[in-house]
Order: sequence, then structure tokens, then C-alpha cells
Amino acid sequence: MMKAVVSNPGVSMRQLEIVRFGSTDVMQIREVPIPVPGEGEVLVKVHSIGINFADIFARQGYYPGIPRPPFVPGLEFSGVVAAVGRKVRSLPAGTRVLGFSRLGAYAEFVCVPESHVTRMPPKMTFDQGAAIGVTFLTAYHGLLTLGHVKKGEKLLLHAAAGGVGTAALQIAKHLGVHVFATVGSDSKIDVVRELGADSIINYSNDDFAEHIRRETNGTGVDVVLDSIGGRVMRKGWGLLAPMGRYILFGFAAASGPKGISKLRALTEAASVPVLFPASLVSKNVTFSGFNLFFLFEKTDYLRQAMKTMLAWYRQGIVKPIIGGTFPFERMGDAHAFLQSRKSIGKVVVTIEQKPN
Repeated sequence: MMKAVVSNPGVSMRQLEIVRFGSTDVMQIREVPIPVPGEGEVLVKVHSIGINFADIFARQGYYPGIPRPPFVPGLEFSGVVAAVGRKVRSLPAGTRVLGFSRLGAYAEFVCVPESHVTRMPPKMTFDQGAAIGVTFLTAYHGLLTLGHVKKGEKLLLHAAAGGVGTAALQIAKHLGVHVFATVGSDSKIDVVRELGADSIINYSNDDFAEHIRRETNGTGVDVVLDSIGGRVMRKGWGLLAPMGRYILFGFAAASGPKGISKLRALTEAASVPVLFPASLVSKNVTFSGFNLFFLFEKTDYLRQAMKTMLAWYRQGIVKPIIGGTFPFERMGDAHAFLQSRKSIGKVVVTIEQKPN
């Protein structure tokens, strides 16, 4: 269990800092003063925190754009507005919200611009609020904005039982898309099948490329949504039908249960297909890549996408799949569980709410 360094009791909060790059033991809980919201900002008392692979890579020092330690990681949270700064009108204290922060969500209170938080639907739990943001926005951006996926098309969805995978699967089935879903173990098959996957491939014992060629009579797929990269991308790239779109948003192939291996990362990077402009033209295919971390300035776009996701949630079309919850004091266990690749859906960390 992590130990807190206590100071300034009564007006302080706990936050979790990465004090150096490394394994889960580099995270320490410290007590610091509660921040004061500035103009246009809201202070949120955090109830739940969504855990992402970006947090793991940041802890290990391999994520682009992160500062040198010490820093407080965390991209998404849910909670209750505790205070507001000047010129904040739409979110009074007491409003239940979900929100985003480029860093800083691993804390009992977080201060963010008003534009970075959204009212939660009345029936949404705090755990669901912390689980819907990054995963569903990633799936939305990949499938709709970049992939332009349409009814009747075929989608190859990798890591379909993960957070983004379960979100993308629900969106794709709502849109009438035929989904080929890959998973890493038989224990994940039932969840993916229940969410509507048309064909499920356990890539641990079945070649997904051969499987898809066989089921499509060699025509392949229209869209690939890939968070793995490396050799998986090489195989998937060859499955694109004419006018196909390949969407890459991660490179999980470089990481294993114990972290990133430089040798493994180099091997997987060397396996990525070389994309010559002339070959893209002649094959009539498109490659797109993105990282939601670097789209935080696209506030209007992200708010509109989130509005769509929450509307679909209210209609019962989508829901966050939560595969594990951990208390704040066991953040290291939450990271280890996500990194083990045994989790299904989203991993969430909760903060015990003490009486005011």
C-alpha cells in the first residue's frame, strides 16, 4: 500500500505522483493544498478515475509530451463540482460531471477549464463516467471521423475486449457494420460475442489474417482499427479491400506484462510495413494515425463527439464495460492489472468519499 506524505491537514488533498520513471512502485501519494479554480475553471471533487495505457507508458517514461518527474498523471475522471472560478455559469457547485485533463487526474480534487467537463446523465454512475470518455472518444474518432465506417462494411477490430475495443464494437454494431474481432484469450470470447461481434478470432491460436481471407473469400475488410501495430499491422495492412482505411492509434506490441522491452519494441517497429505513397495510390487504400492526447485543443470537436456518445448512452445504445475497480491506494495494482492484458473493458480507480 502506498504511503502518504501528510502536510497542511484540513485544506489539503491527496494526489498520486510519479516520482521517477519505472515500475508501479514509482507512484507515491502525497498531500498538497487543494487548488483554487481560476477564471473559467472548475474544481472537481473526484470520485472515480479512468485508467489508460497512456498512464502506464507515462509512468515508464515512454509517452510523448509528458514532463520529467515528479508529475501527476491521469487523463479522465468523474466527480462533483466543488467550486468554480469567475465567468463559470453553466456548472454550479454540486453538479455531477465527467471530465478530461491532459495530466493531473490522479488526485482527490482536479482543477480544469470549464470546457473540459460535461454534465453526467442522471442514471450514469461515477465509475461509468470515468470509463466512457477516452475510450469512446477514441473509438468515435477512429471509426467515424477517420474511418468513415458505414452500414454493411467489414471491420477488423483488434483487442476487441479492451476498453476501446468494447466501445468500438458497440458503435460499429449500432451502425450496422460486420465486425471481425480479435481477442487474446478464450476467456474474453463470451463478452465480445455478447456485444455483437460477428466473427471472433483468438489470435493466440488462430491466424486472424487467414481466418478473414477464408471468411471473405479473399476480399478482405473495409476498415482496420488497430492499437497494437508491429507484426499485427503488417498482417492487417494486407487485408484491406480497395478503398480500405487503416486506422492506427497505438503501439501495444512494444509492451508486455513487465513493461516495454527495447528489443521487443525495435523488433515490432521493424515489422511495420513500409508505406510508399505510390503504393497507396495504386492500391486505393488510406492510412491514418492519431493520438487523442494531442487533440485536447480540439475542444468543440471533442465536446460534440462526447455529446453524441452521451446521447447514445441515454438511448441504451452504448454503455461502458468496466472490468475491474480498485481503490485509490491500490493504483499500482490497477496498473498491473491493465498491463497484464487480462482485463476486460475499462479499469477504474475509485476514491473513498469522506464526510465534509
